[in-house]
Amino acid sequence: MKAVDCAGSRPRGATASCFASRLGFAACLCALLIPLAGCGPGGSRDEFVAGPVPVIILALDTVRADHLGCLGGPPITPRIDALAADGLLFTRCQSAAPWTLPSFASLYTGLPPSRHGAVGGRRAVLAPERVTLAEILSDAGYATAAYVSINYLTAAFGMDQGFDDTRAYDLPEGLDQAGTITGFGRAFAADHAAGPFLLMLHYFDAHAPYLAPPPFARSRYHGDPYGPGEPILPFLLSDANRVPARASGMYDWLAGVTDPEFPVLAYQECVAYVDHHVGLVVDALKELDLYDRSLIVLMADHGEHLGERDIWYTHRLPYQEAVHVPLIVKLPGAHLAGRRVEAPVSMMDVLPTLLKILDLPAPPGEDLPGGDLLEIARRGRGEGAPLLSEQGGDETEFAKSLVEWPWKLIHLREADGQWSELYDIQDDPRETRDLATERPRDRDRLASRLWEICDPQRPIALTAIEDGPAISEAEARRLEALGY
Repeated sequence: MKAVDCAGSRPRGATASCFASRLGFAACLCALLIPLAGCGPGGSRDEFVAGPVPVIILALDTVRADHLGCLGGPPITPRIDALAADGLLFTRCQSAAPWTLPSFASLYTGLPPSRHGAVGGRRAVLAPERVTLAEILSDAGYATAAYVSINYLTAAFGMDQGFDDTRAYDLPEGLDQAGTITGFGRAFAADHAAGPFLLMLHYFDAHAPYLAPPPFARSRYHGDPYGPGEPILPFLLSDANRVPARASGMYDWLAGVTDPEFPVLAYQECVAYVDHHVGLVVDALKELDLYDRSLIVLMADHGEHLGERDIWYTHRLPYQEAVHVPLIVKLPGAHLAGRRVEAPVSMMDVLPTLLKILDLPAPPGEDLPGGDLLEIARRGRGEGAPLLSEQGGDETEFAKSLVEWPWKLIHLREADGQWSELYDIQDDPRETRDLATERPRDRDRLASRLWEICDPQRPIALTAIEDGPAISEAEARRLEALGY
């Protein structure tokens, strides 16, 4: 069974220095001057108001960057593309991890997985001493809510820290359809429109099993998934598939399917469904007169393997299909609208950027590795910290990647040994040619930088909670059936 090419429609001046001064909840707003060289006639200045504003994070689970129309993907994301036209589109964003828990913990804390410690396995709980974005904003007088669609983002995993409203966490199945998330979000925004708030909406619907509702179902795939031919399920359950949990029931939804195009196009249908709900949120914000004055971040926690690396319909290793993710930042007043930023950035840049825009302090004592996305948009990344992605909660089996554009090092440790791979992700964005042997100096240079960041003797987490999350056996089975 060949991997299907899934990028096409078929398988195939002055730094911002003036911030708002605040006395408690009362805010005095101040204008920021941010010039972007080469953007607009003569590199014109752009002004926007900073300080306490509505902050909305649209978190798209399992959405690959190459499936957005604005990033060269198929024409299935018109509402996300429209949001990108109103904001800054970062075309080279790397996730902190190729799966949900460590990725969101990095978004919330601004720290890489090996520092915040919520890496999975016995280390699957975000420690209470970690300071989150929601805690910082809550302490500053913001109302906070996160409506999520999977157990990993709940209190059992320490991921509710700083959120006032947790109604969605009580869903009996631990999962949710996008309509409920959108409904909760609209109600919260309406109830808190008068004051600043943080609203995080998590859409899980692009995750396997790829089961978009009508009219999105079968909008991309028009064949017969159960037609003549060999069933694909025996292949997916064989050793040819590198997924460790392949016998857990995670592929049961493909029983009887014979056409390998079906799951790839079904995934696109799910992305289109999520795009529809992004549009519904934007429409609701406009109806509430909130859209123009809101700070909106749209991002994905990770992408998805669709057969690359012999990994099928899940996300496991930090290759580009799993860690190159969308990132859009729409500023209040749609300032800097329509700018494409080619500089490489990380999900860990989001927290320090929001804190700077909102004039809020970083957690005391934390050395955040991320940069200011607005400054990166203006100047490029420069000689800042390299971009790190990490996977694995066991010191005997893990993977890490480090990007110093255009070079990307991937270090893997598995039961049969460990090795490094090197890719030029500018000329070879699909990582088809390993250059580790041809360019040993670049390989060794990036390896040295990787182990400066991560202790090679204890590469997973220096500090972590190792008692495991407090979830029921039924919840654990549900997560296992999703491939975790």
